[in-house]
Amino acid sequence: MLCRLVFLFALVFTNLGLAQHFLHAPYDSLPSGERYTHEMVVSGWAEYLSTAIDNELSKKLFYGGQITEGTKNRSFLNHRGINRFGGDISAEIEYRNHRMNVFGKEKYGLLIKGGYYNYGSLIYSKDLFGLAFYGNERYADQTIAFSGTRFTALSFQKMGIGLFEKAMKHSISLNFYTVSNYIDLNVFEGRMYQSGDMDSVHIAMDANLDLSLGSSKIKGYGAGLDLDFYLPVALNEKKTALIRFQAKDLGICYFNTPLSRYRSDTTVSYKGYTLDQLLSFDSNSSQPNIADTFAIDSTGIRKWRLLPAFIQVGKVITENDPARVQSFYGIRLYGLSGYVPMLYAGLHYNLGKFFDLGLSTAYGGFGGLRFGMYSNIKFGNFSLAVGSDNLTGIFQKNAKGESIALRLKCVF
Repeated sequence: MLCRLVFLFALVFTNLGLAQHFLHAPYDSLPSGERYTHEMVVSGWAEYLSTAIDNELSKKLFYGGQITEGTKNRSFLNHRGINRFGGDISAEIEYRNHRMNVFGKEKYGLLIKGGYYNYGSLIYSKDLFGLAFYGNERYADQTIAFSGTRFTALSFQKMGIGLFEKAMKHSISLNFYTVSNYIDLNVFEGRMYQSGDMDSVHIAMDANLDLSLGSSKIKGYGAGLDLDFYLPVALNEKKTALIRFQAKDLGICYFNTPLSRYRSDTTVSYKGYTLDQLLSFDSNSSQPNIADTFAIDSTGIRKWRLLPAFIQVGKVITENDPARVQSFYGIRLYGLSGYVPMLYAGLHYNLGKFFDLGLSTAYGGFGGLRFGMYSNIKFGNFSLAVGSDNLTGIFQKNAKGESIALRLKCVF
């Protein structure tokens, strides 16, 4: 069925598409220019997360395997009226020169960064999941509601240049973006009723789809800012916490290559056809064609769009703190339709000169309550951190997502 194909495509694209991870880079309060000149950090992360679809089903969708009725039933029971699914696969590199004096000011160093980012976000109803995985016979003599469905996917590249303040490590960069892929589906109103004997269908649809097509690898260009500031806050006479205000991709992009916009705003009723026949793509068939069925218009458009901004405010850990255990916590926001504000907290353990360990918990974003862990190994001028925001996703099939993140830092 077409509905299932569309639903699966959204999940797969999203998976190939959130994770500003909990591999917290400890704040270094010591002057860096006297110890090293260059600093380079390479990061990569991959995550998908859901409020309802468990790993038993999602792993079979992404990696292959038989989807049994039991697998579908267990995921279906997790669903509520409205559900969310989101994902991200991205990589980033950042270089800082601590010896160079930007604008002739000794306090400012040079910052250069770049990366490749893939984001996906899906909001959908329980009825839509049921229609996709069980078919329309399950909903005979019922009305299926899928209003409010929203699927957005965006792939872009970033190159930025800026400066950082050497003492407090504040930074700002101006970024240039190229957009390679874009999909935006909005179902403003969607209802379907199928008669009990399956011989008639009534569908009300008000939706539009913007899609980047064509052979051009670059569909659009954009500009934006990354900001990073630290604020010391006194907890008591002897203890000071460091609050970090971080914002990334505060900007806008423009699609210079026309997007294909498909628009449908109609109510249709058919008798004598099954739903599968109505959704037939065969234009040579005597059966209705889908474009005719839903009165779909197609036009080419150019448009502006805000980049999916990332904003986080929270307490960070400090590398030179003598305490063996430190806490971190905060709130995170993303400019994606299915993302709700996420709260997080955790503990960072300094287990010696060469090894750190962190434990975290989070709620919100694209999912519910979850737990994570990371470790950081330091050797010479290098440090390597590996972690996951969703540790149970590695071991439990009833978990709702997977996550992995890596960061390699080198100073010289």
